Amino acid sequence: MEAQMLKPRQKADRSMKVFSNRPSIFREPRQHIKLRWRGFRLYFRDWFSLIVFKYAGPESGWFNRSFKIKRSKLAPTALALHKQMYSSFAEGDLATLRKTCTDGLYETLRARIANRGRGETVQWELVRYNKTAKLMSDRVSRFPIEGAGARQSVVRIRSDQRLTRWRGDKMVEGSGKVKSVDEYVVIQKRVVGWKEEEWMVWGTTQETGIEDVEQWLKDKAI
Repeated sequence: MEAQMLKPRQKADRSMKVFSNRPSIFREPRQHIKLRWRGFRLYFRDWFSLIVFKYAGPESGWFNRSFKIKRSKLAPTALALHKQMYSSFAEGDLATLRKTCTDGLYETLRARIANRGRGETVQWELVRYNKTAKLMSDRVSRFPIEGAGARQSVVRIRSDQRLTRWRGDKMVEGSGKVKSVDEYVVIQKRVVGWKEEEWMVWGTTQETGIEDVEQWLKDKAI
């Protein structure tokens, strides 16, 4: 399905929780414990990055800080951007995609739209959500400029979608089928001068697995 093939894709996010497909504690107890332990470490590291950034701002006191964490709003935000992005992509609405997607993803989608055949149209439909969207990761990285950084969050969205292609008034064979899609959607917002910009879609990622954790340990990355 074209909606599942969006670029850019990043490698497994080191800040993503690693619990949903973890090895069985009965069949592979060591790997299970290793994955769970690393997941907790990354979870607390992400929280630490948010808190440090929040209180690094110029405001005094503990409560009236310009940077707001508001994690409960991330999943709804990702759902709205996810739907807007795919709808605009199907309609070829470049103006909305420009506002919804970061530069790399926008250029990828723009090229896909430009490569459509003459007279070809696309319809995208969100049939249903199969599970409640879940926040998997949320962290902020500071830039070497005062008051600048980027917050990046990963939300898992499981849904049934339908992508239909038309050439003139004829449906392209093989399109129009409902497919179940499991996506890890990455949304990102920049902070400039301690002022937050709007959330945008960065792309998609993959869930962290035991192979990723073992490689990071070899690289001493975590």
